[in-house]
Amino acid sequence: MSVTGWDDTESYEAHRPESDRPATPEPGGAGTAARPKRAPSLLTRVVLMIAGCTLLVGVVSMGVSAVLVGRQQQDALVHRAELIATLQAGALGQALWEFDTRAVEEMFRGLLAQDPAVRSVKVWASNGRQGTPLVTLGRPAGRSAVTTVERTVSITGSDGERSSVGLLRLDYSMEEAENATLTALAPMVGLVFFSLLAVIGMISILLNRLVLAPLARLTRSAGAIATGDYTIRLRNSRSDEIGQLTTAFNHMAETVHDYTETLEQRVNERTEELRQSNEQLGVVNRQVMDSIQYASLLQSAILPDERAMARRLDDVFALWRPRDVVGGDFHVFRELGSDPDGDFLIGVVDCSGHGVPGAFMTMMVNAVLDHVVSENGTGDPAAILGGLNRMVRAALARGRENPRFDNGLDIGLCLVRPGAGELVFSGGRIGLHVVDPAGTVREIKGDAQSLGYRRSRIDHAFTSHTVPLAAGAAFYLTTDGFLDQAGGPRGFGFGNRRFDAMLLEQQGKPMAERKAAFARTLADYQGGHAQRDDITLLGFAVASASPAHP
Repeated sequence: MSVTGWDDTESYEAHRPESDRPATPEPGGAGTAARPKRAPSLLTRVVLMIAGCTLLVGVVSMGVSAVLVGRQQQDALVHRAELIATLQAGALGQALWEFDTRAVEEMFRGLLAQDPAVRSVKVWASNGRQGTPLVTLGRPAGRSAVTTVERTVSITGSDGERSSVGLLRLDYSMEEAENATLTALAPMVGLVFFSLLAVIGMISILLNRLVLAPLARLTRSAGAIATGDYTIRLRNSRSDEIGQLTTAFNHMAETVHDYTETLEQRVNERTEELRQSNEQLGVVNRQVMDSIQYASLLQSAILPDERAMARRLDDVFALWRPRDVVGGDFHVFRELGSDPDGDFLIGVVDCSGHGVPGAFMTMMVNAVLDHVVSENGTGDPAAILGGLNRMVRAALARGRENPRFDNGLDIGLCLVRPGAGELVFSGGRIGLHVVDPAGTVREIKGDAQSLGYRRSRIDHAFTSHTVPLAAGAAFYLTTDGFLDQAGGPRGFGFGNRRFDAMLLEQQGKPMAERKAAFARTLADYQGGHAQRDDITLLGFAVASASPAHP
């Protein structure tokens, strides 16, 4: 079936050059594959939907017609029953007045014989329905409904007055009305049925001619393009939606044909460009990684020598784990003076930022800290933190014009005085955890004041806390990376309570074993969660050279 302005794909194939036609796969060869079971065509589904809708409309129409015709037939039957009852009541007066039962019965036997719709007849004398009927006649009960008509039987006296002499009741079956309804509807049912068939056929033909057949040709052409035949085109002279779709299809086919002809060349060009880009990225990546690795070496160089710490402390460990290759955390150890048994500083620092920016901050803060410590003669940690706060703010003042640039640090610093048997602690947002020999843990909180930030008060006086040195006591300093590490089933932070319980659980063991146990505990809690921040945990034990203060 063709449409004006359209040519079947088959007719178009016949006019194509032999060289442009796709190769036909051999039967049973690699080009053939088991075809899936075809679903019903669009035409079939549309016809079924139209048939269903028209059938529904026909059923509703027939139902409404049946109700209306049935009501008309019932009204006609009731009207006939009322008319017959009125006539019979008028003719029954004299016989009922004389109680002529035989005459009454003969009258109604004739009625039953002539009118098959009469189901039963009952006649009462003047006392009405309260007594036994004078005459009762009827047929066997049927399945149809029954309507009842009653009329008063009266007679005219010599004085012209009418007086009631009885009551007549007629029961009429509705079966005749039902049969008449079916008889009247039979031609209508046939008419509606053939009308529906005609409508379905006309709609199906028009739909197939104007829409489905062109779509089928488009589908076949798209399938040909999918198999690799990019030269197929469809002729079109329509300007409606189907024509616009055909124009778009031809444009798409031309575009695909153009791309496929130059695809190999473009792929080779893009491949060469990607290869060169990958080589350049590899060179840049190696340079960047070499620089970061070298920065890691430089950052490791500012960390204290563990052998120097071990000479001054009874036991010590440092768990340093940057989030990236380099980070913003580091720990410090400074001996004050030349006395090998003299005072020394130990602490942890958490600079703002991660990775390379954080590493640059650690370099700068470490240099400033060295300067402040050398300037401070007493080694007072609170004074050192105050000087460090002022110098870092001054060093970063040039970048304060940029509102996005705001850097600083948190720090916890201890001055250990073995000769005096005491430890002096001062902190900026980092606390000191102390586990005493009795097996209790307490945290000496640092000031709620960071150092070097724009919001940091330049005149803030940091607080010093003095702790006696006791045999068996352990001291811990940690940055917030350990405490804030997400983990567990809900992804919450590690937290202070879990941290204190971990410290108590490992109390009394060598610091090397504690370090391994702390690392395992953190890894078990972290699970599959990524490391959120740089982590530094410093633990140490120190005994006084003289009796501890009471």
